Amino acid sequence: MERAKEFTTSDLYLTSAISILLKIKPDFIVKNNRTLFVFQVSNDLYQAMSDFNSGVAINAYDFSQMIKRMRSEMITRRDMKNNNGRH
Repeated sequence: MERAKEFTTSDLYLTSAISILLKIKPDFIVKNNRTLFVFQVSNDLYQAMSDFNSGVAINAYDFSQMIKRMRSEMITRRDMKNNNGRH
């Protein structure tokens, strides 16, 4: 069985926009003390990326809230990996 292709990024703003535009949450990978956001590759993903880079209108409140959520998730996952799950 062939593994699905993935798009990986560390861009918090792009990730937030994709999450809003496609109404999906990314998967996360912690590598070299950095949290990466992972999406399954699809035509919708490429369209959302193109729309974001072209300046599509996104509700400012929704965008800022998604940035906060993704940043919090990013930091939490990185810290959990560094502490081996111990806080």
